[in-house]
Amino acid sequence: MSDANKIQFKVELELYLKSPEDIQKWALDTLEINPSDELALEICFLADLQEIIEYFKKIHITDLDINTRNNVIHPLLNKYVLSHITSIRSKEDIYPFFQKITLISKYLEDKNLNNLLISYDDEFYLALENYSPLEPMEVFHNFINELQKWQKQTSI
Repeated sequence: MSDANKIQFKVELELYLKSPEDIQKWALDTLEINPSDELALEICFLADLQEIIEYFKKIHITDLDINTRNNVIHPLLNKYVLSHITSIRSKEDIYPFFQKITLISKYLEDKNLNNLLISYDDEFYLALENYSPLEPMEVFHNFINELQKWQKQTSI
């Protein structure tokens, strides 16, 4: 479970779904239940919140088991999309959202997702630079539909 927790916390920090304070609280709560939990002990021995951030930055997810990564990251990606989709209200909001999804996708090693992201990266560029007949928000909605289709296919 420790590897799964490491992956989860790393990705949640990168997506701003959890703060270092949340992880620190998790470690303290976990130690009350299981005083020998290795990850919780490691986190509690870190001096401050910045050290927690640095600790998780140094973790190389690609060194961990692909099945564990997929089982942890797929739900986090879904959570991120669902929790942030309503905050995309203008074309300026699209690219940061898209970049976070691209960041997570590198851990999944999913060819279909990578192809989808490459395709929509081009579509967004063309729409944002007015080289496309589609408006950026139209491209965004198309992207979300395709992303949701991908998510359904991978959860089967």
